[in-house]
Amino acid sequence: MADISMLSSLSQAKAQMAQQKALSAEEMESSKEFEAVFLSQFVDEMLKTVDMGTGENDGQMWRSFMSEALSKSLVEQGGLGLASNVQQMMAAYKRS
Repeated sequence: MADISMLSSLSQAKAQMAQQKALSAEEMESSKEFEAVFLSQFVDEMLKTVDMGTGENDGQMWRSFMSEALSKSLVEQGGLGLASNVQQMMAAYKRS
């Protein structure tokens, strides 16, 4: 049974790689930027619950910088997989 699921996973991975090759570098980057913006908003909301130890205005400014840096780092490390889903949708849209 494990071999069948492994073959299925491999075929899905190959299909995903083929779809990604159909997209331009600009489209690939756009999907990663989309995920970074989404994660930035998500991380910013989380950081609102943390006392940054600075003044109110200073904390807000640093929180936005920190959330942007964290989100870009997360995307570079694979993120939530949102970019790959966006890429799949973009590839499907191009085919139709």
